[in-house]
Amino acid sequence: MVTLSSFSSTTNASSPYFDVMNYGAVGDGKTDDSQAFLKAWNETCKVQQQRATLNIPAKTFLLNPIQFLGPCVPTSINVQVVVPTKALMPTMNLGHFITRVAAKIIASTNKSLFSNNHWLLFSYVKGLTLTGSGTIDGQGAGSWQERRGVAALKFYTCPNLVLQGLTHINPQKAHIILTKCDGANINNITKSAPEAAPNTDGIDIASSNHVQIRNSKIGTGDDCIAISARCSFINITGVTCGPGHGISIGSLGDPGSGDFDTVSEVHVRSCNFTGRNTTGVRIKTWQGGEGEVKKITYEDIMFDNVHYPIVIDQFYCPNNACKNHTGTGSLAISDVLYTRITGTSSGDEVISLNCGTRNSCNNIVLDDIHLKSSDPTKTAYAHCLNVNGRASNVEPSADQCMHS
Repeated sequence: MVTLSSFSSTTNASSPYFDVMNYGAVGDGKTDDSQAFLKAWNETCKVQQQRATLNIPAKTFLLNPIQFLGPCVPTSINVQVVVPTKALMPTMNLGHFITRVAAKIIASTNKSLFSNNHWLLFSYVKGLTLTGSGTIDGQGAGSWQERRGVAALKFYTCPNLVLQGLTHINPQKAHIILTKCDGANINNITKSAPEAAPNTDGIDIASSNHVQIRNSKIGTGDDCIAISARCSFINITGVTCGPGHGISIGSLGDPGSGDFDTVSEVHVRSCNFTGRNTTGVRIKTWQGGEGEVKKITYEDIMFDNVHYPIVIDQFYCPNNACKNHTGTGSLAISDVLYTRITGTSSGDEVISLNCGTRNSCNNIVLDDIHLKSSDPTKTAYAHCLNVNGRASNVEPSADQCMHS
């Protein structure tokens, strides 16, 4: 295994080591290095019974769309991809390494190459670790005006995934998508795209369980983190979001899909929302949808000038083209706790809880919340519709708009 600080781990004979430069990569930022990466990946996947390292050294690599496909042989192999952004130089006294020069992986700007709905795709790889302090640049600006493009980094059926330390910038669409990943640990990553870049979600999670996202900074033109159907046990801690559309559950329950959408056990803790976020923490469901959202916690949250800090929206309707299903049944939302939340809003409706029917939102708890408008001409207020729950020590008061 190669790390940024330990010489001994780089020379561990029990950890097979494959460098993309040994398979024809050039690393000049102009030459297509895709085939060299695939060759190195395939050789790494052949290693049996031990962890192997695929090393991407401190250069700039241009990659066309690639699928890194598993299962490796055997299927239980752990593959570590190390992406250092800086050249490794030995110190004189300890034999350790220090960091020096930045490196990048960059996408092609040739739109005709992106016909498979991905740029970098990892499929059916168990125990994948992608780590380092490098930069993955989607070079997506040319796709934003058309609102078309592909996600930069996708993981499909990659259990026990680890992502750590990398910086992701300017994707065509989403930075990272996790689908059917049971067990994922995402830590200390940075994601950046302009506020005006559409659909550039930071992390999209679907059909995945036991996902941890910690100590990361996400600034995008869409959701910082979006949690879709069939997800459970999602823990988000120490994330700074801004700009962006906040941390969202949903949208869920599209009546046209016929699906029963579920999300449960989502816990958002010690997160800061800063800048001109459209929303902070949000649960959004379609009108008339079916499914359930339950056991959700938001605690120790700070908002700085966020327009809609706290939102439940059971009337989600993109493009305002939906039939009004008010009172016809809604996806069930229950056991949602908001506690120890402070900060400011650029607007005045700082708490917005809109549920489809009198019975669709139950045990919604607001506790120790203190929000105000950053605009001295506006008076902050809470708005609730069809909400069953309770509020205590909440400013502005929500007592009058919740049913016990």
